[in-house]
Amino acid sequence: MKRILVAALAFFCATTLSLAQEATAELSPRVLPMFGGKQKTEAEQKQDEKFLTSCDKNFRDRKEASKFFLERGWEYLNEGQVDTAMYRFNLAWLLNPDNKDTYWAFGLVTSARGDHQTAVDMYEKAIALDPKNSLLLSDAASSYLAVYKEKKKKKNLKKASSYLNTATSADSSNAYALYNLSVVKYYEKQYGEAWDYLHKSRNINMSVIDYGYIMELVAQMPDPKGFFNASSAEGTAN
Repeated sequence: MKRILVAALAFFCATTLSLAQEATAELSPRVLPMFGGKQKTEAEQKQDEKFLTSCDKNFRDRKEASKFFLERGWEYLNEGQVDTAMYRFNLAWLLNPDNKDTYWAFGLVTSARGDHQTAVDMYEKAIALDPKNSLLLSDAASSYLAVYKEKKKKKNLKKASSYLNTATSADSSNAYALYNLSVVKYYEKQYGEAWDYLHKSRNINMSVIDYGYIMELVAQMPDPKGFFNASSAEGTAN
């Protein structure tokens, strides 16, 4: 899963805008998490039963089948075929509602679409099944921070901070968690600590850093280490 997430991160960085634009159009339940949570027609239910019966004949069990369709979903997603990927994720969920990776996938896609509240809901379902997963917790925290930015409710900031502390306790080399802890400290106006976490993050993996955020932080407090400067429009280092 970690290898797939690294590939997916590159995809999301390149296509977040297009996904956000896609979200403005009405989406079919086939490409919404858990088929949109809507009651299916009798014909759709029969189609699901036929699909499940076919998988029962062709896989050792439904967990194996769920894993298969999840992997196909990641392949489609990394090729930019978002709707096809989401349908495969839904099939994976249909086969095994206890597969935390399907909820994780739902969270990543809905977050990239700009629907951060739904992403939070999906991440929470995944965390309920795997509460100590450092990468999962840092992704969930990122969506909580996005919700906080939109609604300014402190409970979302506290939730993000709690998940990030757990994430870094489980894996001190999680650069994305350290970066998001920097964002938490920025919102708390603790700019010195924000810089400390940012430098810890960039020492591990520079690619997780949003340079727009760096410029916001520089505007509040110059980099104590002098690594980043305000005159660099792209946030390049000295």
